[in-house]
Amino acid sequence: MVQPFDPSDDELVRQAIRQPHSSAFAQLVQRHQSRLRLYLRSLAGRADIADELAQESLLKVHRSLSQFKFQSSFKTWLMRIARNTFLDHVRLSSQRKEQLNFSDNEEQLNELKQSNEWKNQHDTEHDQILAIDLYRSLQLLSDAEREVIAHCYFADLSMDETAKLLNMPLGTVKTHSLRALNKLRDTMSSWQTASSLKDSR
Repeated sequence: MVQPFDPSDDELVRQAIRQPHSSAFAQLVQRHQSRLRLYLRSLAGRADIADELAQESLLKVHRSLSQFKFQSSFKTWLMRIARNTFLDHVRLSSQRKEQLNFSDNEEQLNELKQSNEWKNQHDTEHDQILAIDLYRSLQLLSDAEREVIAHCYFADLSMDETAKLLNMPLGTVKTHSLRALNKLRDTMSSWQTASSLKDSR
């Protein structure tokens, strides 16, 4: 049986540049939008803000697609634009602290849980509750630690890619990653203990 052709990101970018009215860019969006939104939510801490920034980032990518030099992966380029969009938002905001803290508002959490990308990433209610606690735990990290975790785990970039995107030495990225993971492990251990007790009843 002949396997369906699955073009690479670079091939889709080239097609989108050559044929602006083709479905190539839509395929790129479909392929990366879930990861993009999760990444921005890990930075912004709020679903509504992150989704607005994701839409703005995709518009910027579409407008500047012809400027892509193929010197990095499309995903890395997309996340760089998304990060700059997020930083622009922070600089223009007069309520930075509020926007960087994950809202405990039940309406906000329910909106997050109803999103398609959230359901795709977290199949069961158990996974969804754990993921929400993880988002809250991210707020205990320093800004640098949170950025490294956001890029390496939510954006699914390698440590080398993260170091280049953040203009940070690779050793520093590894140090921030280790510290952040240790903090998250300590924070989440209480959740895991409670979950185990609940499951044993």
